[in-house]
Amino acid sequence: MIRTVLGDIRPQELGVCDAHDHLFLRSRQLPGRELDDVAAARAELEAFRAAGGTAVVQWTPHGMGRRPADLATLSRATGVHLVCATGLHQAPHTAPELLEGLRGRLAEVFVTELTEGIGTTGVRAGLIKVAGGFHTLDAHARWTMAAAAEAHHATGAPIAVHLELGTGALDVLDLLCGELGVPGDRVILGHLNRFPDPVTQRQAAAS
Repeated sequence: MIRTVLGDIRPQELGVCDAHDHLFLRSRQLPGRELDDVAAARAELEAFRAAGGTAVVQWTPHGMGRRPADLATLSRATGVHLVCATGLHQAPHTAPELLEGLRGRLAEVFVTELTEGIGTTGVRAGLIKVAGGFHTLDAHARWTMAAAAEAHHATGAPIAVHLELGTGALDVLDLLCGELGVPGDRVILGHLNRFPDPVTQRQAAAS
């Protein structure tokens, strides 16, 4: 099943899907580049729908202005299935006080947002988004990926990984699929195209 902001649907109901996008996004690292206009998001979804699109997966994670209640309203208004993410991006994108508040309970937060809902909105997340670094997995990435794996094992939710400029795919797979036991077909590698190394891409696909 696919968990959308309006409830679960069968995979065959998903239709033409934009599998990685952002309708709303706010980051300390990207001042002045916020996506927080509901009217603009609706216009984009209506244009997408008119072109034959029927689903959008928003990869905006915890603490970055994902606006789950607005996603539900927009899905009802436009008829486009929307999937919302839980998870956590790289440390520089996240407020330090939020990071501190998540210490020791990150997997619990992910599981709650996947099964019970995000805050008081009643909107449940449909995937877990985490991130690697540029050719590396730092302590933050390993912490978030370990929590994501724990949440995956508890819920079955897929894990979507931001690859910084497309790098680090094999390290991510070694950690998630090797050390942490996540099945390879439950891991989505984002931005792999930004580092077009066919050898790496074939090895990642083989996993």
